[in-house]
Amino acid sequence: MSIMRFSHILFLSVLSASTLTACSQEEPAKQQSNATPRYVKLATVSNIPDFDEFTFPAVVSAVKTVDLSFEVSGRLIQTDLVTGSDIEKGRLLATIDRKPFERRVDESKTRLDQAKRELDRIEKMFAQKLVAQSALDTAKTSYELAVIDLKNAEQDLSYTQLYAPFDAKVSQRLVENNSFVAAGTPIARLQDVSKIYFNINVPERLLTANIGRGIKQASATLATNRNQWYPVNYVEHSTQPDPVSQTYEVVFAMEPRAELPLTPGARAVVKVSLQGSLYPEGFVVPVKSLVGDEDSGFAVWVYNDETSSVAKTPVDVKHIENELAIIKSKGQGDISLDLQVVAAGATQMRADMKVLPYQGEK
Repeated sequence: MSIMRFSHILFLSVLSASTLTACSQEEPAKQQSNATPRYVKLATVSNIPDFDEFTFPAVVSAVKTVDLSFEVSGRLIQTDLVTGSDIEKGRLLATIDRKPFERRVDESKTRLDQAKRELDRIEKMFAQKLVAQSALDTAKTSYELAVIDLKNAEQDLSYTQLYAPFDAKVSQRLVENNSFVAAGTPIARLQDVSKIYFNINVPERLLTANIGRGIKQASATLATNRNQWYPVNYVEHSTQPDPVSQTYEVVFAMEPRAELPLTPGARAVVKVSLQGSLYPEGFVVPVKSLVGDEDSGFAVWVYNDETSSVAKTPVDVKHIENELAIIKSKGQGDISLDLQVVAAGATQMRADMKVLPYQGEK
């Protein structure tokens, strides 16, 4: 019995010694593991860009579209209106039969001559006191009305021919030759293509958020080919949003280019860069470098190159756009330009943890 008890005590002693030995060997291993630096991906704190860039689908339009019409009625006897053709300012485009209007001019001239002779006769008689003042007044009135009638007849004659009011493109011909056209009836539609207009629709929230920021630059290109961009200039924008889409129309313009075949109605793309920033004070870091939440607050792990360790630094998050966050330091001098922060694995960092920058595969 005494031998068995001694054996049991000896077994426990050996087990305890083995356990202590194992613990003593495991502890240094843990400490050694904790002391091993961890490779992390770092990102550099940078300034906020001085402008934002936005891209919008656009529709090409003419400077203006005019419906061409006569101011007198008549039979159309001549037209030079080929749909899609370019015409120069002052070119004769259409004529209605001028003969009835020429006859009216001749009649008005005859009446004017007669009124002039009658006025001369009455003036001589009035000088001899053979007629009353009223007779002279009537003769003068008849002469003045004859002058006006001749001017109206000559004006109507000039209205029988239509000339191009500006350099234009014939968008549509609305009547055929030899047809009767009434005054005011459109015979063709002209488009002023002295400049190319690009119409875009900007969402209300985007326009409101950027009020006061100027346009740094703008460019446009074909929707089907974005290899070449051309500078455009701001023209105007609407101040009332579309009631359905809640967007504002903004217009840009450029001079026509032979290498850019754009016609009204074509699809294009406009790229606009804005000046300044909505956040003049702050810095940019990757979103993945943020730890925390809105309730507890956000922070980033700042890398110290001298000690090869990280320190948790609280920050205010001003805005998040895609993969980037705009932040501002909560304290004075905590976050500054060119500092490096942990950009991947930030949630696994601990205070004063030893880390090494991950350089990637070479």
